[in-house]
Amino acid sequence: MAALKEPVKIFIVQALACRDTPQEVVDLVKQEFGIEVNRMQCASYDPTKVAGKNLSKKFKDLFEETRKKFDEGLIDIPIAI
Repeated sequence: MAALKEPVKIFIVQALACRDTPQEVVDLVKQEFGIEVNRMQCASYDPTKVAGKNLSKKFKDLFEETRKKFDEGLIDIPIAI
C-alpha cells in the first residue's frame, strides 16, 4: 500500500462519509490525485467498518461530522439526469 499524504486521507474519509463505495473512492483518488490505491486501503478510513476500527480520532471525528452534514443535506451531490 502506498503511504498517503494528509490531503488524500482527508479526501478518502470525506468521500466514504458521503456514502461512496470503496471502489468509487479508488476511482476518485486516481482521478483527483493520480495515485493508485486499493479498496481495502480505502475501507481502512471508514470507522463504521472492521477495517477502520483503528482509525485515528481526528479522522473518526471528520467522518462523523461529514456524514452528519451529508445526511442533513448540507453537502450537495450533483445528480446526473
